[in-house]
Amino acid sequence: MVKTNGAVDLGTAPRLWEMLSQRLHGSGTKVILNLSELEFFGTTGMRVLERAHLLAEETHTLLFVFPGECRSARRLLDLRDNEDLHVL
Repeated sequence: MVKTNGAVDLGTAPRLWEMLSQRLHGSGTKVILNLSELEFFGTTGMRVLERAHLLAEETHTLLFVFPGECRSARRLLDLRDNEDLHVL
């Protein structure tokens, strides 16, 4: 599981990508991204999710996203066509 807190924005998105990339290249078949403790999830975070989704497909790993009560994450996920994202 990859758990985040604080904010995912232009300044912190590279760290989120680094964590997801490591996990998706690891020896697992499932990765859960827990956004429930975030105060803010920006569009840069969505770009990281889209990139992570592509990597998950390449590595045959299931990527699940749990937005929890993070309203900004829920809003962006709702605006996106989530057919290819596994949102919990």
